[in-house]
Amino acid sequence: MDMVLVGGVVLGLVMGSFGYVLVRFWAQPVLAYRRLKRRLAGLLDTAAREQAVPVEARETLRRIALELQGMVDDMLPIWYTLALQKKEERPLDAVRHLQTLANCKEPAAIRQRVAAVQGCLRLV
Repeated sequence: MDMVLVGGVVLGLVMGSFGYVLVRFWAQPVLAYRRLKRRLAGLLDTAAREQAVPVEARETLRRIALELQGMVDDMLPIWYTLALQKKEERPLDAVRHLQTLANCKEPAAIRQRVAAVQGCLRLV
């Protein structure tokens, strides 16, 4: 067997493995975080305009808070978490405010919590 062919196969295997690890453990979690942030921004804009948060929106807020908590704790790479800290983005504080927002009933409290979440995630 030709050594060039064997070398090409080995190089392809190494590059494919590296690409898989790069995408699976770096790119996908970061893109999922950004996607969740965009989804949350739309939900917060809707909640800020409403007088009361509907029941289905409350459940969605709770689910997003849990998803964000799990993402920050388990999925996001350390380097990205450090980059978020450097940008003064605090997703764990946003989780706390989201959970409180899901239980708010007064319009003033809803607007206050929406502003707090937007500030923590730098959505404004």
